Amino acid sequence: MRKEKKPIKLNPFIILFSVIVICAIFTHIVTPGVFERQIIDGKTVIDPTSFHTVERTPVGIFKMFLAIPNGFVGASAVMFLVMLVGGSLEVYSKTGALDKGISRILTLSTKVGSSIILLSIMIMFALIGGFLGWCEQIIPFVPLIVSICIALGYDSLVGVASSALVCLISFSISPTNMFTIGIAHQIAELPLFSGMWLRLIILVIFNVLLMGYILMYASKIKKDPSKSLMKDIDTSSLQKDYSAVANEKMSTSQTLAIIIFILTFVISIFCVLKRGWGLNELSAAFTLSAVLSGIICRIEPGEIVTGIIEGSKKSFNGALIIGLARGIQWTMEQGNLVDTLIHAISQPLNHLPTWATALGVFLVITIVNALIPSGSGKAMAFMPILIPLADMVGITRQTMVLAFQFGDGISNTFWFTFGTLLIFLSLGKVPLKQWYKFVIPIEIVISIVACIFLVLATSIGYGPF
Repeated sequence: MRKEKKPIKLNPFIILFSVIVICAIFTHIVTPGVFERQIIDGKTVIDPTSFHTVERTPVGIFKMFLAIPNGFVGASAVMFLVMLVGGSLEVYSKTGALDKGISRILTLSTKVGSSIILLSIMIMFALIGGFLGWCEQIIPFVPLIVSICIALGYDSLVGVASSALVCLISFSISPTNMFTIGIAHQIAELPLFSGMWLRLIILVIFNVLLMGYILMYASKIKKDPSKSLMKDIDTSSLQKDYSAVANEKMSTSQTLAIIIFILTFVISIFCVLKRGWGLNELSAAFTLSAVLSGIICRIEPGEIVTGIIEGSKKSFNGALIIGLARGIQWTMEQGNLVDTLIHAISQPLNHLPTWATALGVFLVITIVNALIPSGSGKAMAFMPILIPLADMVGITRQTMVLAFQFGDGISNTFWFTFGTLLIFLSLGKVPLKQWYKFVIPIEIVISIVACIFLVLATSIGYGPF
């Protein structure tokens, strides 16, 4: 009697470390090269005409494991933000405000319909991704949204899509993302966040397409659960019973806690746009809001600290994946593969027509995004090459930045080397196979729309220059 084969479970840590091993092997094979760096306005950028080959600096076994702590160091600000936001949410949970708030949402769904609640959730995450430029930072919120979606009669895939997927796509065309477009604009010497009008239009169109797609799937599986892509996956552990607090009134202090929670987002968006807040300031803001809410709800100081620690522990797994993913880039840097890759794939772009150059940049950055997920890192590496290329072939710098932005963001929903995507999927127990079945059709549609807008941007001279 033949034994049934057990399904292979893809562990995100194993996947990412395997990529580190592959990159390390390439450092022994590929002839590396480097660009000279120069400091302009306090930022280190490359000289696009200075590429030259150098001796190999192969990454051995010990250095492969050294990539792990060095990846953690490189991604430390994001890791701390993820953990502290998780800790803050745990404090809010201890106040009772979160569960009661969610219970009110579920009660409201019986009056306005679950689709309206789902649409409201998606709009919220579209704003977070589009204007805060958040991506990894929403990790602690995803389990909450998954539990809400399951309670509304959907599956966990809808929970991941309505939060993480919407946020990722909105991030890809964020009009005010300081971490990618902000850096790209500075290097391109464009006014900060200029050309916002077109990005806002694209942001709306992308989200209309995506939200419509998610709502169609959600409606289909609510009517017939057998059509769910998750029908054979056990997600019972993700369910949460909110009925215990359904009839409890929200106290004045809990109402104030919810108001503080909402205000924290509003203030964060304002300060990112107007005061140049970075990841550390956002970490501090959410920690402060949690402490204030705990005090208002008369939680003991020790309990507040315990809540922050417990919440940070829950987010620790996700934070580790982010750090390990950063180790891929560190490995490539040690073997001088980053500049080699940039030089190799940018050369064919010199010989394309103007509209094809914009599309080519979109494709190139999409491919590179598999190995270098850091948007700011790619901006620092690629923009010094892409801007002279734009000037040479006759397309505007703004169009080049738009092509870069599409390539950096849209494929985050696809590449399994993007550690944050693996975290999102694990939080909803969504296998990669089911995810690809769901996301590839809408990814193709959004990519086609992106290409149309790149051709349009090329033809209208999207600027100011």
